[in-house]
Amino acid sequence: MKLMLKWVRIGLEIIGAATLIFLLALGVSIIWQNSDKTNKAKPKDVLFILNGGEIATNQNLNVIASYESSRSFTGDHLDYYCIELSKFVVTDRAKNQWHDGPEQNPILAEALEQGANDAHQGNACFPSPEEANSGNMKIKFGDVDVFDRRPNSADITLFDPKNMKLYYVSYKD
Repeated sequence: MKLMLKWVRIGLEIIGAATLIFLLALGVSIIWQNSDKTNKAKPKDVLFILNGGEIATNQNLNVIASYESSRSFTGDHLDYYCIELSKFVVTDRAKNQWHDGPEQNPILAEALEQGANDAHQGNACFPSPEEANSGNMKIKFGDVDVFDRRPNSADITLFDPKNMKLYYVSYKD
């Protein structure tokens, strides 16, 4: 009986230690994921933007500014990037996905204004809403979710041919 109780005690200690280690790892993971990342993106970290816009990835690029906010339980976030490109070459399939600004659809224009405003307030590298929705930009909407005729999330990529800068903003309110 004493031997059996000793093994039960050891088993419970092991389970308790494993649970404590798991909870500590979970806590560290939550804290790490919920911290903002400012200007930490490297060129390889922004390839998803080029791939999403079907822009050539075999080029020199420079990440001028980046911001990735923490995520809430509902996915609310604001991410933006300012990237300098050496060339802007898109696939034939993607040419009809990019269009010259300004955006004429009022819902898409509102989504662009909201995203550009939030990103511009965070970093002057990102164009103002007026600049973002001007004839100087090429625009690609990746995804826009609308609730009650108002955009509540969007993924938008902009390209400024004059300055060879690519801008990306993703937000969810």
